[in-house]
Amino acid sequence: MKKFFSLYFLIFISVYLSAQQKNDKIDLSKGTVAEKFDQIYQKSGKYKQYRVVEQRSFLKLKNIVLDSLKKEKKRISENKKKINELQVEIKELKDELLKSNEMITKLSDERDTINFMGLVMAKNNFKIFIVLLFLILLLALLYFIYAFKNSHKITKSSQESLRRLEDEFNDFRSRSLEREQLLKRQLLDEKKKHNT
Repeated sequence: MKKFFSLYFLIFISVYLSAQQKNDKIDLSKGTVAEKFDQIYQKSGKYKQYRVVEQRSFLKLKNIVLDSLKKEKKRISENKKKINELQVEIKELKDELLKSNEMITKLSDERDTINFMGLVMAKNNFKIFIVLLFLILLLALLYFIYAFKNSHKITKSSQESLRRLEDEFNDFRSRSLEREQLLKRQLLDEKKKHNT
């Protein structure tokens, strides 16, 4: 029985050492976390329906998983921070776009309108106003030209009539003077006749 026990002990130790050698060959430095779990599962020993994992490998895997989680949390935090920064930037850009659109609308309105004597008018209305003003001024000019020519004709005819009247008056005066002189002579003659 002692021999049986020592044989049993020897087999147990060789199995244990070979299992230790198997577990020592686990390389957890490469691969994804899922691959590392698979590797530990495949290299672990069996005990009934349980798997026996070497404590050192388990702790190493735990540290790897915790490091991965920490890195992912940090990455998530950085991404959230970046998302927040981008959202702020997007909001600023939207505000700037809104201001630009308002400025474009204002400039477009200013381009399409004219400030004339304190009145803001659309360019088309202003053009119509200018054309109407031009036509009114043109009609007024034509009327004044006609009135000037007409008054010039009247003035000319009045001057002509005046000249004629002056001529007639001069004729009349000279005739009157002649008649007066003639009458004075006759009077003198008559006075002489009566006096003599």
